[in-house]
Amino acid sequence: MKRKWILLLLAGWVTITGGLFLSGLSGTIAEQQFGLSNNVRKLIQGLVMSGLVVPPILYLYQHVYRLTGVKPKKPVYSWKSAYHFITGVLLAIVLASLGFMIATSQGWIVIEQWHTPDYWFAALLINSIIAFLYEALPEELALRGMIYDVLRHRFSTWLAVLFQTLLFVCVPIAVHQIEAIVGLAPGNVINLPYIILILCFGICLQLLRLWTGSLWTTIGFHLAFLEISRFVIFSHGYDAPPIITYHDSLLGLGGVFISFYMIVIGGIIVSLFILGAKRFIRKRA
Repeated sequence: MKRKWILLLLAGWVTITGGLFLSGLSGTIAEQQFGLSNNVRKLIQGLVMSGLVVPPILYLYQHVYRLTGVKPKKPVYSWKSAYHFITGVLLAIVLASLGFMIATSQGWIVIEQWHTPDYWFAALLINSIIAFLYEALPEELALRGMIYDVLRHRFSTWLAVLFQTLLFVCVPIAVHQIEAIVGLAPGNVINLPYIILILCFGICLQLLRLWTGSLWTTIGFHLAFLEISRFVIFSHGYDAPPIITYHDSLLGLGGVFISFYMIVIGGIIVSLFILGAKRFIRKRA
């Protein structure tokens, strides 16, 4: 029994890591065998990813409840809290908008053109569905959900946040190594900027769950961050013009300021402020 939390932790991490590798492999095989388009290949990856990760994690969650001895009336993934999905999406949009306002006022970027939705809406919708199935839903349920809850059973809140984030960073690194071993082209470039990004992103997402008590906030924020990055800030390769065409006078650093400092670091600051305010109110009550 004393080691059950370690087995649950390992099972959760292997599930998300194995799902990510196998979904990428399925997409590659489908593309090679059937000559599928890029969107169809990604959709297959998304369906495989959610199919391999979501049911096992929900099953493992029942063991987490037995481990902790507490089964909440409204789990963090409950549909009754799905409205927090909008909370996460709106927060990411507000932070990105503030970033564009600051970058524009400082002359770091110059907005050249706004494209109407008929140019990009269909591509955005398709990519959002794929990103929800492939990234936002399975990753949040496994990492910011089950794995964090297992860690929280054994450690303080902040240690659990730290350890969950380190395990999050280890997922793409492990998948990258497995792909190299079996001879597949790596899905991501693993370098220091990427590691710093996902390290901070993991902390941001976990803090969002802490102050709302819902995984739907992290799912919404995660999805919005991806789509803002892909269709506004670093838009390329999605068969559609970006929502905004702008000139980055800082040779790419303006976009980094908006995506990393304003959305990710800004999300951390907002979450810490709200958590601090809630703690202060509780003490005064």
